[in-house]
Amino acid sequence: MLQEAAQKTIDNEKGMVLVLCLLIIVVLVLLGSVAVTTSTTDLKIAGNYKTSVQAVYSAEGGIREALERLRGTNTDANYAGDPAASIDAWWAAYILTDSSWQTSSDPDYSNYYKNYIPTTASHTTTTVTANSLQSTIPYFVKIKHKREFDAEQNGHTTLATHYFDNDGSTGINTAVSPGNIVYYGYGNAATPTTALQFTTSSATEYSPVEIITAYGLVGTSLKRIRVEAARNPGPVITSAIYAKGNITGNGSALVVDGNDNCAAAAPAKPPTYTQSPSITDPNGSPVFTPDPPGPQQGTLNIDIAGYVSSLQGSATMIITEDHDDNIGSPTNFVTCYSNTASPLNVNGLRMSNMTGYGILLVQGNLELSGGFNWNGLVLCTGVLTFNGGGAGVNIRGAVLANQTVTINGGLDIRYDSCMVSSSLNSQALNMLSWKELY
Repeated sequence: MLQEAAQKTIDNEKGMVLVLCLLIIVVLVLLGSVAVTTSTTDLKIAGNYKTSVQAVYSAEGGIREALERLRGTNTDANYAGDPAASIDAWWAAYILTDSSWQTSSDPDYSNYYKNYIPTTASHTTTTVTANSLQSTIPYFVKIKHKREFDAEQNGHTTLATHYFDNDGSTGINTAVSPGNIVYYGYGNAATPTTALQFTTSSATEYSPVEIITAYGLVGTSLKRIRVEAARNPGPVITSAIYAKGNITGNGSALVVDGNDNCAAAAPAKPPTYTQSPSITDPNGSPVFTPDPPGPQQGTLNIDIAGYVSSLQGSATMIITEDHDDNIGSPTNFVTCYSNTASPLNVNGLRMSNMTGYGILLVQGNLELSGGFNWNGLVLCTGVLTFNGGGAGVNIRGAVLANQTVTINGGLDIRYDSCMVSSSLNSQALNMLSWKELY
């Protein structure tokens, strides 16, 4: 009986192996399905992340093109900035890589703005066309001048200011009536050497802040980046010649003119400015105009060394020894840099018998001799000496020296805001803010 019962039990368990095998197969199938699903999901996530990153890079590419095309002036074929002779508050421009773009593609599109699509043929056309300098990276970019409404949208209030409100109006603005342009430069008399954002009640020599919004689209990923940028204002210009030490003039063949040689109606500047307690000590019978105010003394401390350091990276020419060849041209303002600590230039830089256009940056001492002609800015961190003689030294723009200035022989320096602006136009724009919107 016991043997028969045991045999029946064994017979009843014969199907268990099959059942266990089936269960194992089911589990393996489930695990395989989960693995496939997980892998597929991971691939989708990785793909979405990849296109998302690519979209960000695309938008960044649009920002970079806009920043480059905002340099220069409206005489440049690829210029994408405001082409108006006087700043147009309602100016806006697009850079497109695809001619199928539509206004509905821009969620912030506004008919109130000019909405130009600048090409090499016209900076004011509104015909939709691909006007980017490249066609490989997909993006479109909108550029416009910053207005008070834009600052308010980002949180500006009278209690939490984003700019120095200099126009006398603190009312709330709207998209239809967005208020004044926000500029970047030296707009606050209380901090005359600090560049900042500000509004003014009249046109100024300072540049507007530009809002650049770039959209990068790769696959189904759309990324939008917005930056604020402005032209480099350079050092604050107080006079035709600025020096922290004495300005000593020897001889009568000396003319320093603070009247703006660019525009007769522009406000005049003093001919010279020295930092107190230094004095201007002209010998002979120099001509300082306008008079009044004549040569000025004060406490204004311009960081010339800081400007030379910040601008040297943009130098298109490095000078390592005395120089007497022409530099630049009326249509090509360049930036030159010389470090007089270099072995070939240890006694200072000497320049003569040449004509130059742009910014001359000298780390150390500088001597300018007969036949030297410059149009733009001259910045010297050491002692600046003018030895006119012969054809003299002639500068149209402005001169800033960190130490004393000694003038011997013929000299003719005249402030010229056009030459100053032209020398700065080729500089990279200052990035004031960067934000990824989505």
